Amino acid sequence: MRILLLGDSIFARKEGLDQPRINWTLKEKKLDLEIDNTAVSGINSGALLALLGDLALKRPRAGQLFLMVGVNDAASHKQVPLDQYRKNLQAIVSALVCFYPGTQTVLVSGPAVDEDKQRGRTNAKLAKYAKVMEEVAAEYQVAYADFFTAMLKEGNLKALCRGELDDGLHFGPRGYQLLAAEMMKQLPKEEVEQ
Repeated sequence: MRILLLGDSIFARKEGLDQPRINWTLKEKKLDLEIDNTAVSGINSGALLALLGDLALKRPRAGQLFLMVGVNDAASHKQVPLDQYRKNLQAIVSALVCFYPGTQTVLVSGPAVDEDKQRGRTNAKLAKYAKVMEEVAAEYQVAYADFFTAMLKEGNLKALCRGELDDGLHFGPRGYQLLAAEMMKQLPKEEVEQ
C-alpha cells in the first residue's frame, strides 16, 4: 500500500536516520508500505494550504493520506488564531476529500509537549488545536488519529518527548513508535493483517 504523509517537522524529522524517522518506523511495522513524505519543517496551516497542490494534489495517488498540521499554528511566537486555523484546515480537507474521500484522509493531531523544555507551546493550547482538528474531521467525515491524547495517556512526557534536539517537542524513537502505532490503527484492516 502507498501512503502520503503531509505535514510539519514531526513527519519530516530524520532523528539521525537517512530518511524521515516516521517513514522508517512505519516500514519497520509494515515492510511493504510505500511512503511519499512531503512534510515541511516549520510549516503551518496557512502555508500548507498555499502549497497544497505541490505537496499533495499533484503527487501520484496514494491509497491513504495522513495530515498532521497545527503544532506550529499553536506556537506563541508564530501563532495562527484558532478560528483561522479552523478555516485553513477546512479548506485543506475540503480539497483533499475530492482525491481521498472518507477514511482515505486521516487527520493526525499534533503531539503533546514537555512543557519544562518547550517554551513556545503549552499542552493546554495544543489541546485546543487538536480539538479543532477532531471537529473538522467529523465535519468532513474523515478519519482522526488522536496522537495528542495517546501521548498524554502514555505518560512520562519528559522521556517520550526526548529526541536529538531535546526541545520538548521533537521526540525520538519512543515517540515515533507511539505515533506509528496510532497511524497503523487507521490503515485498512486487510493492509495491517498482511
